[in-house]
Amino acid sequence: MLILIGILVTLAVAVALATWLSNKYGKKEPEQEQTPAEVPLDCCGAHEVCEFEEMRNTPDKILYFEDEELDRFQGISADQYQDEQIEEFRDVMYTLKSDELKMWLVSIERRNIQLPLILRQEAVQLIAEG
Repeated sequence: MLILIGILVTLAVAVALATWLSNKYGKKEPEQEQTPAEVPLDCCGAHEVCEFEEMRNTPDKILYFEDEELDRFQGISADQYQDEQIEEFRDVMYTLKSDELKMWLVSIERRNIQLPLILRQEAVQLIAEG
């Protein structure tokens, strides 16, 4: 019985040692370098045009503006919103900075959310004023 326990302990130590050596000296895959996104040469990074263009060029990226509650309106037609629902959109829209409005409109479009018809003209005016 003691011989069996001794063999099991020796086997466990051998496996642990082999695992440790394998991890320490084994072949490691080289880490892949992440290539930074290409930034246009004329972009200083301090204005909204470059940020907006970057967002347009990355269609899989969805940016949220603390408006996750609007996701429940996915697939609803722009002319089918109730007054309370329109007010939810309006509340979010008027809390945005003027330079964030274009990016927000792209964001809700990518999330398959249509801006209520009545707010489209307001959004155009806000963009023109900004």
